[in-house]
Amino acid sequence: MESMELNYPVPCVPKYGRRGSVYQDMADLLLLILLPLLLLFFILLHASPIKALLTTAKLVLAPELSTVWKPQPASIFVTDHETAHSLLVRGSAGGSFSNRPPSISPSAILSHRQYQNITSAPYGEHWRAIRHNLTSEVLHPTQLHRHASARRRALHGLVVDLAEQRKNGVVHAAESIRYAMFGLVANMCFGDNINNNRVRAMADAQSDLVKSLSTARVFAHAKLPALTRLIYRNRWKKLAALRQQQEETYLPLINSRRGRHRRPSETPVYVDTLIDLTVPDDHSQDPRRHRRRQSDGELVGMCSEFLGAGTETTASALQWIMANLVKRPDIQETVRKEINAIVGADAEEVSEVVLGKLEYLHAVIMEALRLHPPTSFAFRQVMEEDHVVHNGQPILVGTKVYFPLAAIARDMTAWDNPDKFKPQRFLSYKDASQGTDGTIKMMPFGGGRRMCPGRGVAMLHLSYFTANLVREFRWREGEGERAVDLRPHVEFFTVMKRPLRAHLELERTEIKTS
Repeated sequence: MESMELNYPVPCVPKYGRRGSVYQDMADLLLLILLPLLLLFFILLHASPIKALLTTAKLVLAPELSTVWKPQPASIFVTDHETAHSLLVRGSAGGSFSNRPPSISPSAILSHRQYQNITSAPYGEHWRAIRHNLTSEVLHPTQLHRHASARRRALHGLVVDLAEQRKNGVVHAAESIRYAMFGLVANMCFGDNINNNRVRAMADAQSDLVKSLSTARVFAHAKLPALTRLIYRNRWKKLAALRQQQEETYLPLINSRRGRHRRPSETPVYVDTLIDLTVPDDHSQDPRRHRRRQSDGELVGMCSEFLGAGTETTASALQWIMANLVKRPDIQETVRKEINAIVGADAEEVSEVVLGKLEYLHAVIMEALRLHPPTSFAFRQVMEEDHVVHNGQPILVGTKVYFPLAAIARDMTAWDNPDKFKPQRFLSYKDASQGTDGTIKMMPFGGGRRMCPGRGVAMLHLSYFTANLVREFRWREGEGERAVDLRPHVEFFTVMKRPLRAHLELERTEIKTS
């Protein structure tokens, strides 16, 4: 399943930072000193005698300058599925074209790129180490069943919450879904010893951080970092405060897991694997041989990424699925009939064991993901070592390539009536997400080597929660401002413009509250 006071230095950066960040601070300070001189030079540059002299020099030197001038890289948007497949999948063979533009991750921005996570790290040994740890130790299919009890608790809490809300009329489903998903992902990250009030406070803080991502973009791409922080000092203060709040919250939870002797039957959580993990030491002459433990600041950033990506994408996708079922009662009823035909009336839940048998449910989820991918774009940036060709021309080094995932999934050359919600298109043959030539026609989780590593767990959670929410309740649309609005609000994540609300009727006789 991708993502932030001028009283600098920020408290959380030097506490865990390395020497590189100190050098960056000195460079920024020097830049601030030089700014008045640059301003004076700019004024003189536009004075008439000097301007005339420079114009003459430019005419004389133009032939020589043209030989060394290089076109500046631009941005490219790819919206057809064949080109996207060619660049993202075929083009990333061997690791080429696998880097992203500078990250808007708060960890990366505040630490001057000293702290990296899976989303922001450049393609290389460090990225491979932290991604492999996640996919093999936590998200591997053989490990996911270990968190079944956490999923049941999250589902039970969500169902009870929705059942209580329905007594007052309309249900604010969006907020309830997000808190349930965050609690589940927090359990997978830190274990089950966090009380509900603390989980809710962490969820609110994470939401504030996600909302800050769009404003953090200005710092990620700043050519003059010190000046940018001065101009946008209020944004910088807020970003730094959110990061400091994370450290104060997460570090005690991380430290509580250090040195523990886990029982063989105990489920390992993500932070356990991070504490034990060693990564290449980029400051050594041979990073492959010399490895190091991650700093506290890096651990906080990795946990934040896990919580944010695991919560926001799945909660958003689940809302889109339920919203489409609310708008289409006939499709909702077909899903319910399929579930009831397989799951006994006395069963407490739709268990993970039977999810693979629910073919129509899977088709509904895939169609919702096609029309409403959780993230808005896949990004790449052309590097020196890449040889990327587009429309027969090599793409300049530094060019940013954007893949709008919703546009790719609505490519009229790949889909019949692409704007219509038609789950049956995923029933007609085995994998409708691929063309007969093997090209990928939709990429809700991105593509290539940098595609979302959480695809498997996201599909499991979406299937599990959708099936049980349809089994427990009959979802009906509200009226007026409470009606379902399928227009998207696109930022870093693609969310509903109007958060999901609905009227719920109990489909089963009672909801157990304990």
